[in-house]
Amino acid sequence: MSRWVVTDESGRPDWRRPALRVGLEISLVALVAGYVAVHLSSPLVVAAVVVAAVVGSAALLFRALDRQAYAWVRYASERARESQRKQRRERAQRRQRRQQGSEPNQPRQSSDAEE
Repeated sequence: MSRWVVTDESGRPDWRRPALRVGLEISLVALVAGYVAVHLSSPLVVAAVVVAAVVGSAALLFRALDRQAYAWVRYASERARESQRKQRRERAQRRQRRQQGSEPNQPRQSSDAEE
């Protein structure tokens, strides 16, 4: 998984650290935009700075959400793959047991349908 995505003890993606990071990044963008807006005299430039700050904050938030969603999809895919491997292993073991039970050395049990 990427540096952005942190997992907990069970391997599931954890949302707390990325949320904290995004919150800090968004507050940094807001503080810089506020500082720049305070020192500007033109309302048009202040509006442009505020719009850029809002768009930048939204971009940061959506990037973090995208990474987190991708991490959850990858986690779910790995869990599904593990489950499929386990089912295949169990089927193979059952098949082996059935084949060992129907060896020619052992007497075959007849069912009512065969008679």
